[in-house]
Amino acid sequence: MDFLSPLKTAFSILGAYWWIYVPILLVTGTITGYLVYVTQKYLLSLKWVLLEIKPPPDVQKSPKIAENIFAGLHASYLPVKWKKRFFKGEVPNFYSFEIVGNGGEISFLIRVTENFRSLVEHVVFAQYPDAEIKEVEDYTKYLPRILPNDDYDLYGTDLVFINDNAYPLRTYPYFEEESGKDEFKRTDPLAPLAETLSSTQPGEHVWLQFLIRPTGGKKIIEDAQKIIDKITGKKVKVEPNALHKTMDFIEENVFQVPQAEKKDEKQEFNVQKLTPGQRDILEQVENKISKLGFKADVRFLYVARKELFNRARVTSVIGMFKQLYANNMNSFKPNPKTESLAKGILYQVFPSNKGFFWKWQELRRKIRIYRKYRERTFIKDVVLLNTEELATLWHLPGIGLRAPAFPRVEAKKGQPPAGLPQ
Repeated sequence: MDFLSPLKTAFSILGAYWWIYVPILLVTGTITGYLVYVTQKYLLSLKWVLLEIKPPPDVQKSPKIAENIFAGLHASYLPVKWKKRFFKGEVPNFYSFEIVGNGGEISFLIRVTENFRSLVEHVVFAQYPDAEIKEVEDYTKYLPRILPNDDYDLYGTDLVFINDNAYPLRTYPYFEEESGKDEFKRTDPLAPLAETLSSTQPGEHVWLQFLIRPTGGKKIIEDAQKIIDKITGKKVKVEPNALHKTMDFIEENVFQVPQAEKKDEKQEFNVQKLTPGQRDILEQVENKISKLGFKADVRFLYVARKELFNRARVTSVIGMFKQLYANNMNSFKPNPKTESLAKGILYQVFPSNKGFFWKWQELRRKIRIYRKYRERTFIKDVVLLNTEELATLWHLPGIGLRAPAFPRVEAKKGQPPAGLPQ
């Protein structure tokens, strides 16, 4: 028996009908390449500014006020029509909220396009009137353009949800309920992160990046409705596809097969039948979709000189995100597609759990995640966060947080008198 005959037949068919699939592949490849080109051209044409936010020394407010910042930025949501997307490469507006620690110094930063700078400054000053906002140089430029190298090593990853996007994170109200409303007693969700950043040495860099883009929220509402229907016992209505409709039509009109009568049995839902955990999930899911949403790419990068590289920094930052998990809701985990660690090929058969070419794969992953951080590039596996979740992850800590290297405005700035002669 000739085992190569099936392959010969397949190649002969491909050779005979090349005129069908080759033009399709060429057109698809050309359109894809064109879209990449016009999108990159559009992104390079944008003028970006990096703003550093220094809080006043006496912030006595909950992270809730940061929620108003993100709600105000959602006003810039404007869907891009396909014509502008195809011919000009336009993409929806997005922002980068960043928390960085460089050698023990902590900075809260917002990267925004020049045309939306005034909007960012207005929404920040509206919530933190005594804060200081100034334009600064991009801190990533102080390190080599390509890493790792002979002097520096790094770990990086994007963070994704462990559950569906509709499941919420544990947000700041949980921390306030546990420790009370008093600012001096309130537990800040960013406290573990601030301690980690403050303890870094010169030559160590811990960077967090929250790329956010306002969204209409239709997808998350649909996902949430599926969860709500599952908890409440409501049957999900499945729309028949074209094949099923065709078969039903043939059976009914050609073969004259009578269709079974559909009985619409409605079961009355009783919330008392739900367990306490189900009621909590139902309440939290509905609360998440009730607020404005953003598509977000959460990215973490740790860069350090090789003699100072400390894996405990990675564990500490990932642990900060783990504290946001509660009651079988949601939490973050490293994205295996973008994490800088690699196992190589056929790692399952090796006792060390490292397969062939793992060092080469890991080097490629590190270079890629570092480049994406510097360029502030979105990935496909984004998460959906509402304003409450974003305020938990990025806000100006109050006076209860006493990290030694946390910068604050040393003096309040006042407005000049209205009648001051010039």
